[in-house]
Amino acid sequence: MKTSITKDYETTRVLERRISYLVGARLRDKDKIKVAIKKQDKIRKLHPASEHWDSISEIRKWRDSR
Repeated sequence: MKTSITKDYETTRVLERRISYLVGARLRDKDKIKVAIKKQDKIRKLHPASEHWDSISEIRKWRDSR
């Protein structure tokens, strides 16, 4: 009976670790995304687009020139 309890405990511990790894991985990815968004916002503030610049037309020019 002692080996059964120990074995069950080890199985539970393994499952807990797996779940914590999965949850932790998801949280880290969200943190990385938030950091990237903040960096993009800072770059956008430092380099504002000019008034007459249209990104859509620039992309079309680039695609047509390929």
